[in-house]
Amino acid sequence: MKIKPVILSSLLLLATLPALASDYQTFAEEMMTPYGFYKKSLALTSKQENRDKAIAEVEKLIQSWKPFAERYADDAPDRLTTIADFGDRIRRPLAVAKEALNTLKAGEVWQAHMQLEEIRYTLWQMRTEAGIVTLNDKINDFHEAMEIVLDGIEEAETAEQLQHVGSRYGAWLRIKWLEVARMADTASDQIAFNAAVQQGEDAIAELLPLLRRGEKEAAEKAGGKIKKAYKVIFFLPECS
Repeated sequence: MKIKPVILSSLLLLATLPALASDYQTFAEEMMTPYGFYKKSLALTSKQENRDKAIAEVEKLIQSWKPFAERYADDAPDRLTTIADFGDRIRRPLAVAKEALNTLKAGEVWQAHMQLEEIRYTLWQMRTEAGIVTLNDKINDFHEAMEIVLDGIEEAETAEQLQHVGSRYGAWLRIKWLEVARMADTASDQIAFNAAVQQGEDAIAELLPLLRRGEKEAAEKAGGKIKKAYKVIFFLPECS
């Protein structure tokens, strides 16, 4: 059978075109499940008494991240094709999780927590390099500000030190929460998201005057409310 020249030319042209990259939205949706195990692992490794539960959760993370990484390592999503070493970086969470599992089995829970932190930074950096902004990145950013404020409250021994925490970091904390609130359109559960945002805003508004007055015990309670609001958003499925 003879192939017409025009058909042959079309086939040759198609053969020379690069393969279409996978869809970023599909990639992001498929990452929700393994990243959900990651978030639970991170939370559980914050307390020594959760060691056994943390081991089970990290094992789930490993089991779920492996096929996910294999699926995309050689097929970077369309919005991440500019990441030259995408394959290595999307596999990195699997290696980190295995390292953390060994650390947990050795009884070093907090060390495992610190190891697991690398995963969110790895993914966050890739998205930043690609110009992608997500709810997860904004809540991660808020987390850094929150931890500095809460640590400052815990470590403060005088009213003056508490006042310094408020004057130095208070506005920053409020701005970072506002950035989270501006990502409302990306949250599937609008009711939970909006309620948490309001809870966080109210808690921050409660905290800042307490810091100015140097009231440590009350500031610690307000800080706990902020952390509670943060956790609601952090554990939303699309926060991945």
